[in-house]
Amino acid sequence: MPLLLTVVTAVLLTACAGADSDPDAGGTKPPARPTPTATSSPTRPPSPTASPTPSTAAEITEAVTQWYEYGGGTAMVSLIEEAGKAQSGRAGEEEEFALVILDFSGLDEALGTARMFGSIPDPKTQKTWSAAIEHLDEGAREVLASAPEGRTFQSPAEAGQALRGWNTFDEGLKSLKKTVARLDRAFGLKPPSDPWEKG
Repeated sequence: MPLLLTVVTAVLLTACAGADSDPDAGGTKPPARPTPTATSSPTRPPSPTASPTPSTAAEITEAVTQWYEYGGGTAMVSLIEEAGKAQSGRAGEEEEFALVILDFSGLDEALGTARMFGSIPDPKTQKTWSAAIEHLDEGAREVLASAPEGRTFQSPAEAGQALRGWNTFDEGLKSLKKTVARLDRAFGLKPPSDPWEKG
């Protein structure tokens, strides 16, 4: 699946509302991403052998801290930064037509790394984390699928599909922000600098 495309997107805010709402319109679903290889593994040492599911508040805090310090925090920051970069290919709402470059290659790699670290051992945090990963992935794939084949300009239906994809992407960003906020509030875990400002 190509992860870098250049298209002219028509931002048809009124026309998009009437665009075909069938998520499969405009083509088939893109193929599933291959499983990440060992070459993309983190530089930090692997997490200790999994212990029984934590049940007390102290055990959960310790397990979440280990997840974060053994690479989960780095994976989260990378995902934030790559999601921010991917948005640079988003056409502004004030523009009727815009030449945009869709580049989700860094995001695709960051999503693969985030999945490698498995579940956060706290159900509330894991819920927003998994929602962030799935919505960012789904949104990016729908935006890429909206790129016209053999043409430069999007049709109104393709522009509507791109808009739906970006809306799903936004849901992923909201879930990612909730994950960061909960890690800070509940466990005192946060990056040394604000990754949202770099994106």
